[in-house]
Amino acid sequence: MSISRRPTRRRLLAIIGSGPLLVPMLRTGAAEAASAPIVQPQAATPAAFMARAFAMHRQALESGDQPYGAIVVRDGHIIGEAASHVVVHDDPTAHAEMEAIRDAARRQGAHNLSGAVLYSTSHPCRMCEAAARWAGIGRMVHGRNLSDAGTPSLCG
Repeated sequence: MSISRRPTRRRLLAIIGSGPLLVPMLRTGAAEAASAPIVQPQAATPAAFMARAFAMHRQALESGDQPYGAIVVRDGHIIGEAASHVVVHDDPTAHAEMEAIRDAARRQGAHNLSGAVLYSTSHPCRMCEAAARWAGIGRMVHGRNLSDAGTPSLCG
C-alpha cells in the first residue's frame, strides 16, 4: 500500500479481518458514497441541478448537520454531490462544496475538474471557492435564484 493513498475500508478489512467489533469502528462515508450511482435529473437545466443541490441540503439536515448541499456538473451531468459533513464527521473543512469537489474528483479519478460548474445552496466561502479554483472549476452558481458567482478565485 502506497503511503500517499489513504487505505480503503475494503483494504483495511482485508488487513485486519472483518470481526464484528471492528467493522463499526471504520468510518463510513466518502468512499462508500462515491460507489453509489448519481441520480441524474430528467432535464439537464440549471434549475434541475440546483434542485439536486437542495436535495443534498435536506440530506444534511436529516443527518443532523448544517443545512448546505452542493453538486458538481460537467457536460450536463452531475459528476459529484454532497451534503455538509462538518458536524457528523467532526471536520471543519467538510463543507458541502468541498465534499462535492472531493466526490467528483474521486469519481473522475482526477483532481482536474476543468469545465465543471459548482452548484451550491449558498454562496461558497473563501475556502470552498479556493478549492474550486484549484480543481479547475469554471463557474459557481448558488441559491434558489441561481445567482452566478462567476469564476472561482483564490482571494474571494
